[in-house]
Amino acid sequence: MSPRPSKLTPVQSQSEWEYQERELFDKTYGTETTTPLAKTGFHETANLAHGKPYMASWTSEITLSFRWLEGQLGTRLVHYSFIDIGCGKGKVPIVWRLACQTKKITPRIIGLDYYPPFIPIAQANHQKVFGNPGEFLIADASKTDFSSFGPALIAYLYNPFDAVILNATLKRLRVIPTILIYNIPTHADQVPQHGFTCVHERTGPNQNQSTKIYTNHPIGQALANRRRCQKNESDEYRDDDEGADLVIENRR
Repeated sequence: MSPRPSKLTPVQSQSEWEYQERELFDKTYGTETTTPLAKTGFHETANLAHGKPYMASWTSEITLSFRWLEGQLGTRLVHYSFIDIGCGKGKVPIVWRLACQTKKITPRIIGLDYYPPFIPIAQANHQKVFGNPGEFLIADASKTDFSSFGPALIAYLYNPFDAVILNATLKRLRVIPTILIYNIPTHADQVPQHGFTCVHERTGPNQNQSTKIYTNHPIGQALANRRRCQKNESDEYRDDDEGADLVIENRR
């Protein structure tokens, strides 16, 4: 199992966080993922009203989620296709692939976005890091057949849409063995309604440090303990990786 992540350092300024978690990544790899894009900059697209503005995920949150899941799944991690739902400019798939390379594994890694102009940007960023455009697709998550991506999935959500699209997406994911990583879990109350159980939670003083990981099937040594995934009232970082047995309901 990978070592437990260390506790968070004292609260940094917003500018320090922006540099460490967003700008440093682009500076290191020559990519362009940092620049935000408000919805006012989007052209008309189906379900635009339900989407969120573009912001890049924090590097550390992607990496922490990878480490925790690698610790739970071990050699089984390679059998899960990874899908970033609402991939934007492609940072999450790039960071996930870099993490996989450290373990010498090559799972299928896909980025989906409903906004077409993001796809060539994501491909160009992936090209700069790996020498190929990766797998990025234009897709509406609420209408996607996720079973086409593999028999088991890890789905990453960086708060990409509202509860309407989240529920429609979860209805499609629930029929497949799926691990859901939900960063800035604004609509976390909707997830258990689709047969998912929270098995891990992290929180911190910045909303980008809030992540919940759910599963609809047993995934390893750290199984569900609902008490540990209740709302944390303090600003301290939590890294709970012990729990009770998980009972999986029929996924229909």
